[in-house]
Amino acid sequence: SCKYSHDVISAENKKVLKAHGLSALDENELRVLLLQNDPFFLPEVCQFYNGSKDACRQQNNCNNLHICRHFLRGQCRFLPCKKSHNLLDTHSLRVLETGGIDVNIASNIQAIYYHKHVELHKELKMGIRYKNKPTENLMKNPAVIRSREPRIPFQTVGTTLHVPPSEAVLFIQSSHAGPSSNVPDHSQDQLATETGKKDDSSAKTSSDETSSAETPSVKTLKEDKEDNCDEICLFYVWKYCKHRDKCKLVHYHLPYRWQVYNGVSWSDLSRMEEIEKDYCDPKMSSTADKTIDFQTMTLAGSAVRRLSTPSSVTNPTFVLTTQWIWYWKNDQGQWIEYGEQGEGDSGNSPSSAVIENLYLADPDATVPFQAGLHDYNLSFKEMTQTNTSYKTQRQVCRRPKFVSAEDVQKIKKGQRDSSIPNQACPTHWDPSALPDLGYKAVEISNTTSEYNEIKQLFHQTMKSYNVLKIKRIQNPSLWKVFQWQKDHMKRENGGNKVNEKFLFYGTNSSFMETICIHNFDWRICGSNGSNYGYGIYFARDASYSHAYCQPEVKTYIMFVARVLVGDYVKGSAAYVRPPTKSIHGLQFYDSCVDNELNPSIFVVFEKNQIYPEYIVEYKE
Repeated sequence: SCKYSHDVISAENKKVLKAHGLSALDENELRVLLLQNDPFFLPEVCQFYNGSKDACRQQNNCNNLHICRHFLRGQCRFLPCKKSHNLLDTHSLRVLETGGIDVNIASNIQAIYYHKHVELHKELKMGIRYKNKPTENLMKNPAVIRSREPRIPFQTVGTTLHVPPSEAVLFIQSSHAGPSSNVPDHSQDQLATETGKKDDSSAKTSSDETSSAETPSVKTLKEDKEDNCDEICLFYVWKYCKHRDKCKLVHYHLPYRWQVYNGVSWSDLSRMEEIEKDYCDPKMSSTADKTIDFQTMTLAGSAVRRLSTPSSVTNPTFVLTTQWIWYWKNDQGQWIEYGEQGEGDSGNSPSSAVIENLYLADPDATVPFQAGLHDYNLSFKEMTQTNTSYKTQRQVCRRPKFVSAEDVQKIKKGQRDSSIPNQACPTHWDPSALPDLGYKAVEISNTTSEYNEIKQLFHQTMKSYNVLKIKRIQNPSLWKVFQWQKDHMKRENGGNKVNEKFLFYGTNSSFMETICIHNFDWRICGSNGSNYGYGIYFARDASYSHAYCQPEVKTYIMFVARVLVGDYVKGSAAYVRPPTKSIHGLQFYDSCVDNELNPSIFVVFEKNQIYPEYIVEYKE
């Protein structure tokens, strides 16, 4: 018997957790955090695999991990590295499971270490920019380092925590600090910027109060922001950014910006719109005049870059995001958009939106999918599509949808895409709480039928719990997108009514704000795998979702979402979208379930099929 305690949440450990603000985490989450911060808890790494000859004689029979040891320490400086960084391959999973680490925890650890690896290389790059300051100095100044995109850990079957490490810290901090209420409309990168606020405020000089003149250090930081940041502020290009010069993103009047590096700094290129139009055409490997090479991103030997607004799949309710389109090249040399019902293999391939989500989750991943009777592997790293049977390869490319300066002005003046109808908000919504952007949470009176309907649905499986309040989420932007999706599904269903359900979703209260603003984001679930597909998991029974709720001072919150489940089929862990309904492969199921005859778990792959309608606050 071991002389040391194996009780993670013993009385003594609880004191330590409370002192560090981690008392709200359950045992499974703590295990993931321990594994994240100390690779000692993982099975031993194979020293022969990590040797100079990069070979282990036992190969797959080896009982140690064939993983780059520097990757597990968060110290691998190679990009790309010759050694494996994949804890989810067959050999690694076998070794991990032998050591008591199941596939769900392994998925979490993979996401965490991968994120550490990406962050390390960001810091190394910035270390060069900041006169080769050591990485640890940069880490002491988090105002310099910006998290690109906050994500929400979503419930999946059989696991709980799904957050990369720096984001986990963000969410742990925000769960104690409380959601921000002073910047509700500036929602992109909200959690990241909230965490950075303390550093920004502490870094301010008295000149902010006494003089409008900028100090050299402020100017340097602004120049560094322009040089290092590659994302354009959505709020500035749309109308107005309240952060002004303190905004961590680039302010520009178009959703794209082409620049060339002159050896000292980046400067704008002329003919911006012409360059963008050429780049959006997948047939063009360079500008029409051959001056800019899109393959090498160079202009007469000098580096060229394209700044951009965030991808449309990350902010579906925002205008002027960048819609990325994915293409494959057929035998005739034509570029065919994925998901288009065209000739050959593209008839039932994943759509550009599905592929874009997978790409953003892991830009180095290889994604399997089925088209017709064939199976393919889509490699983001190599930008190729390979037929797994015949080993034939096709080129793949990712290009944005062209938006002219005139289009931008029309969008800003309200001449929106006519394909998205202006759906009116429900008549029972509070008309005084309808924001142009974001949401308002309206508490429902316990004397209304609306309140009683949700309460009864909740109490069907949660009779021993008391409902404290029910809030209605009023987000006009999300509602319009949801209604558009509903109309679209109805048309595809021959005009018949779409199967719609109220379903439950349990989570931590610290994630409530982001869900209400951006809707549920499936990519965290997808990157970690799941039993019924890469999607967002909802439950018929509140008791099931309760397992994913974490109390805050003995009070729980749970979402009740309106979900367009449509026609469903039993899911599979390999699904990145629902399977086809027919042999022609032109129609797809709308969602997946655990049991077709009596479904209790529903998996949705498109966030537009969901509206986060209610939040139930309750306690034992």
